[in-house]
Amino acid sequence: MEQISFFLEKFKSLGLESVAVKRLFIEQVEKVLHVKLQADDVVVKSDVVYVKAHPTLKSELYLKRTLLAEELSKVLGAVKISSIR
Repeated sequence: MEQISFFLEKFKSLGLESVAVKRLFIEQVEKVLHVKLQADDVVVKSDVVYVKAHPTLKSELYLKRTLLAEELSKVLGAVKISSIR
């Protein structure tokens, strides 16, 4: 018979990974673009980061997307960000 911890193993990191990615993304944007994003303006779904912001800021994010993705992958390691939208 299996222990209950075996069945609860998948719930240990449920949802915490996207919160960490969101927090690190906001920090990197502030470091690179000197703009403070609100946590409500950033949504992480699978490996894509969605940002609700002014079109000018979104254009700047698009131009710096490779730099931001590289910095995030250095910090997060196994977690990869494929795109920023």
